[in-house]
Amino acid sequence: MATARSIDLRQTVCLSLIRIGSIWTAVLLALLLGRPHPYVAYGLIWSMGLAGAVAARRRLLGNRRAAEASAAALRESEERFRGLFEDAPVAYHEIDRHGIVQRVNRAECELLGYSRREVLGRPVWDFVSPEARQQSRVAVLRKVSGELPLETFCREFERRDGRPLLLEIHENLIYGARGEVVGLRSTMLDVTARERDRQALARRTQELARSNAELEQFAYVASHDLQEPLRKILAFGDRLGTKCGPALDEQGRDYLERMRNAAGRMQSLINALLTLSRVKTKAQPFTRVDLSRTAAEVLSDLEARTEQLEAQIEVGELPTVVADPLQMAQLLQNLIGNALKFHRPDEPPRVRIHCPPEPGPETAGRRNCRIAVEDNGIGFDEKYLDRIFQVFQRLHGRGEYEGTGVGLAICRNIVERHGGAITARSSPGQGASFIVTLPLEQPTGEHKP
Repeated sequence: MATARSIDLRQTVCLSLIRIGSIWTAVLLALLLGRPHPYVAYGLIWSMGLAGAVAARRRLLGNRRAAEASAAALRESEERFRGLFEDAPVAYHEIDRHGIVQRVNRAECELLGYSRREVLGRPVWDFVSPEARQQSRVAVLRKVSGELPLETFCREFERRDGRPLLLEIHENLIYGARGEVVGLRSTMLDVTARERDRQALARRTQELARSNAELEQFAYVASHDLQEPLRKILAFGDRLGTKCGPALDEQGRDYLERMRNAAGRMQSLINALLTLSRVKTKAQPFTRVDLSRTAAEVLSDLEARTEQLEAQIEVGELPTVVADPLQMAQLLQNLIGNALKFHRPDEPPRVRIHCPPEPGPETAGRRNCRIAVEDNGIGFDEKYLDRIFQVFQRLHGRGEYEGTGVGLAICRNIVERHGGAITARSSPGQGASFIVTLPLEQPTGEHKP
């Protein structure tokens, strides 16, 4: 049996272990002692409570560090947001449910000409033009209450100096912690200059349309009114030649022939002008046009001319387009007629009408086709490419090749009326290729099905 001295020594060791925190070592030693001293039991209980407190303190310290880290991250995020908010190049503000401005950035203050202090705490509609303030107030309150959907719109504001501003506004609702709407945030873009330019362009476009309409009407009326006196000149010239021709000397007959030739050229010019003006004033509704069939009809009309020149004309497979049928016939007739007219004197004309293998590019979402009219004629220098599509522009004198100088201008007007384009490739003595680009379809409502 252990002596009292040895037991006290062991109990002292246990208490010392407890004090330094070796709880489980003390428990093991106490069990080995058998029945520990009451002080040892009390010490064990105290030590275990102390350990729990230490653990709790450690947990609290860990939570505090985590909270501090979260707070630091939040502050960093807020600083970043504040920087973006302040440095944004567009006007930006936030209002509460009552339309009162709670936040506003530098760009908006500079745009409106107010300081931040003058903007904060005021209803946002105070800065709208007087005519639109009541409408703005009602709209803001209805949007915040959910009665009115959010849409991008433009509204006129008034700067501090009284100058009006047209602003494009983009809005988003602001939600609280419980998901309720607490306000509205708006981004505003100054579109005053853009709207001014748009209105100026619209006015200019309207003026050009009116001017073009007046010119077309003038060309039609003038050409039509000139027909009657011209017909009389031709008629009396014919009578003069028939009745008085034998009595005229050689010089008189020459003058009479010149007069009749000039009147004939004048009649051709007037008819060409009438045709040009009718491209738009007498246009027919769009319908589906089989260009292969149209080409065959045109060749039938040109049959006498083709036989006279011993021309060879090859027509490939052509598409069906939505177009004005009469104008498509006029387009092909002018292009084929040009190919026959500007042929080389020592070689019969060879003309090929076909669709090039490459597809036409899309224009405004519409599929296009290309039609080429190629010949082996005299060709031309491409530096004159723009000139040949203008009215009365000729690269050759009347003595070399007949014509009015209006045919290709008519072609250009027809193609442009259909939303297409026309160009040409050529070189002197190497023939020419005229390429027409036409939409396969037209926008809904511009043609009859």
